[in-house]
Amino acid sequence: MSKQLVADPTGTRYVKIDVVEEKDIPGPLVMAPPDEQSVPVAREIMPLVSQIIKSLPFSLNKIAVPRLTVWLTDEEVESLGDIDVGDSVDIEIDQGVIKIRPS
Repeated sequence: MSKQLVADPTGTRYVKIDVVEEKDIPGPLVMAPPDEQSVPVAREIMPLVSQIIKSLPFSLNKIAVPRLTVWLTDEEVESLGDIDVGDSVDIEIDQGVIKIRPS
């Protein structure tokens, strides 16, 4: 979740809240080597490369997919409670009503 303070043309302040879903990125795609002698070597190296990428401290194997953007007034943001940037939230949509709450 990210927040951004924005003012509309009339001067009213809104908080733009972007809710994203983190999804795993599929492993690296390897093209077949041009010569047949390199194929066994590539097959041995690929699992090692995949393990190294997954073990890196920064998240190369995740991507943020936008799911919901909400524009709220300061009072509406306060009614959400103690939700801040980076927090996980549950979103429920039921018969046209959207509910957002901390996970």
